[in-house]
Amino acid sequence: MDNPIDFPRLRFAEVFPLQNGSPKSFALRDPSGIAEDIIVLSGEALFFLQYFDGKHSLLDMRVAYMRQVGRMMDESRLRQIVDELDRRHFLEGETFDRHKAGLVARMMAEPARPAAHAGQSYAAEPPLLRQQLDGFFQHMNGAGMPAPANGATRPLAAVAPHIDLRAGGPCYSHTYKALLEAEPPEVFVILGTGHSGLHHLYSVLPKDFDTPLGIVRHDPSFISNLAANHAGEILSEPLPHRQEHTIEFQVIFLQHFYGGSASPLKPLEAEQGKHPFTIVPVLCSFMHLMRDDSRFAREKALIDNFTAALRKTIAEDGRKICVLASVDFSHVGPRYGDEAPPDSMFMSRVTAADQDLLAAIEKVDADAFHGAVARDRDRYRICGYAPIYTLLAATEAKVGKKLKYDRAVVDNQNSIVTFASAVLY
Repeated sequence: MDNPIDFPRLRFAEVFPLQNGSPKSFALRDPSGIAEDIIVLSGEALFFLQYFDGKHSLLDMRVAYMRQVGRMMDESRLRQIVDELDRRHFLEGETFDRHKAGLVARMMAEPARPAAHAGQSYAAEPPLLRQQLDGFFQHMNGAGMPAPANGATRPLAAVAPHIDLRAGGPCYSHTYKALLEAEPPEVFVILGTGHSGLHHLYSVLPKDFDTPLGIVRHDPSFISNLAANHAGEILSEPLPHRQEHTIEFQVIFLQHFYGGSASPLKPLEAEQGKHPFTIVPVLCSFMHLMRDDSRFAREKALIDNFTAALRKTIAEDGRKICVLASVDFSHVGPRYGDEAPPDSMFMSRVTAADQDLLAAIEKVDADAFHGAVARDRDRYRICGYAPIYTLLAATEAKVGKKLKYDRAVVDNQNSIVTFASAVLY
């Protein structure tokens, strides 16, 4: 370290207990992926992290520890914890700033944003990926094979899941069937959940996306106009896009079907051929409190300004544009903080709450959607609040249609994620 840190400040990170460990141990993970390692912490080290707020000195922490356990920790041991967290980029400061600047420079120098989840959540080999995507339509819970474009009304906006394709792939197919059977859009504004958080609430990535099926082009002119119409900053936080899956999963569907790749869906391609399109990749990250709590006046202004700017940019553009929200709904069970696995009675309440959200989407009512989340203080942890609110507040659509609602068990403790597909006209 160049300079010892006497008042350490921990960056936003996730802490979770490790199941196999005696004495009890914990893991520290950076959801943004900037700090790439997962650090194992003792319960003793975890105690000190509550004071890593930039305001407490190492002596303050040692005194607090003595009051708690009756003995003083040696300063060198505490310094070792601080130095290790700093070296691994979990603390704010010069070490982290240099590391982050290097990551940004390398990312923006790349010709396209690489496919981060190919070979994990979906097949990396083009033939297998095409087969996988088509198979979601043919699945018993899928939408069925899309017919050639038949003059159906073109959706102005849509909602699709962002859960791992292996868990929710068939639900995606309902959104894309509705899109494929209508006049194809020229621009897709993809609003993805930013799971790692954003200081400016919105982040637009002005880069192409690489996929196993080819390059998907971003739309520089739309992004430039959006940035000009928005009073806030939308281009200064590219790193959360590096590992985020919520936009990437939609991009592979778009490239497969609109990019004209070889596919078993020959009748569709023979009728439609290739349909050039561009994307506007937007991550959204804010909670419902930022809409109505006076402590978040800055954030409320940013949300209102961005949704107005997006609506204005779409209206001024003149092309066929679809706003696509990549979202999931409820997250319940031990994995997400509930004490017990959800039983049937609990899941009936979850389903009812989700249906209230979908009813607001069908009414294209941003205030009703917000109210449904805020009413129970987001009890069921709606992952897609920010993108859906943004979509509903920005779209010119007048009516929505729910297409599919589903759920998936995501661990051996019966933790559950719910998700849905919908289109708006």
